[in-house]
Amino acid sequence: MNTVERILDFHKGRDPERLAMKYKLLGTSPCAFFRGTAHLFYEDLVDPPPAPLVWVSGDAHIENFGVYKGDNRLVYFDYNDFDESALAPATWELVRMLTGILVAGVQANPEFFLDDYAAELATGKSRWVERATSSGSVRKLVYSLKGRSRKAQLDHRTVLKKRSREIRTDGRFALPLQDGELDLLKSRFSRLVSAGRRIAGNGSLGVSRFIILVEDDYLLDLKEARPSILATHHPQPEWPSEAHRIVEIQRRMQAISPAFLHPVELAGKSYVLRELVPREDRIRLESVAAIGPLLRTEASVMAWSQLRSGGRQGSATIDDLIAFGKEHAWRKAVLELARHHADLVVNQYEEFKAAGL
Repeated sequence: MNTVERILDFHKGRDPERLAMKYKLLGTSPCAFFRGTAHLFYEDLVDPPPAPLVWVSGDAHIENFGVYKGDNRLVYFDYNDFDESALAPATWELVRMLTGILVAGVQANPEFFLDDYAAELATGKSRWVERATSSGSVRKLVYSLKGRSRKAQLDHRTVLKKRSREIRTDGRFALPLQDGELDLLKSRFSRLVSAGRRIAGNGSLGVSRFIILVEDDYLLDLKEARPSILATHHPQPEWPSEAHRIVEIQRRMQAISPAFLHPVELAGKSYVLRELVPREDRIRLESVAAIGPLLRTEASVMAWSQLRSGGRQGSATIDDLIAFGKEHAWRKAVLELARHHADLVVNQYEEFKAAGL
């Protein structure tokens, strides 16, 4: 199959309204195309350098990091997407991350990312990023969320009608519910006030997803959990459900989990529930003043998450990861493979754009 046929085949069964939005987004730039086609990346990944097995997000790129309020109500900066999370060689995550850096065309040397990642891995110590340890664009995000009131977020995502709030279904952040969905959600959320079909993300657009307002004015994100793309390319442990996989790996990789994070079963489907993380709390390249400090932070976060989750269900021990961080032989091969994939992404993007979907 050609690129377009592969994309159409992969997205069969998704919500047509939001899937059309995704196809439009994929055609805007090679960077957006790369973010939304992780399945192509792993299908095309050939002979990555051998490396210890680690828990990975599965979709590492510059904009898949952001800030959120933890279950202790403090603000943290970390990975913010675990849909594709899985057990995989560490080099898989690195090649994808470096490919994204090259496709984005930022003024940064990807070799420095590898050096920063390896240096943190070699320490054997996992840390985290919060207000006191943040800087640059990350610090700006942290303080933006810390200073935002819940009322301000409610005013942005809801409208007030007859002294009651309703989700704002303006076609930008959310769409109206379809027939039967309100009753379905009420069967699981007894304190539900209002809900809509959420529009968010890139790769997951078209997957069943809801923004939910419950009593006490909390906004929640409920997202269908589908199998990780990586599971077709590397053996995985068994999980009670895909939502259990995502939640458990996220809890292992992050120092502090987001509020309300847990798996939910609804009408025979598996969903991940968490407190709403708005778009503005994600890294956006156009708002980054200095890319170097941001990439150093993201390299550290990647290393810390792998150290933090080491030794679990087949993942490498901390001693193995320290040794890997001190090695140099794998770095050149990772960079060369990332350059190959960056060229491939641009060619696939041009093919997709020419199709005019």
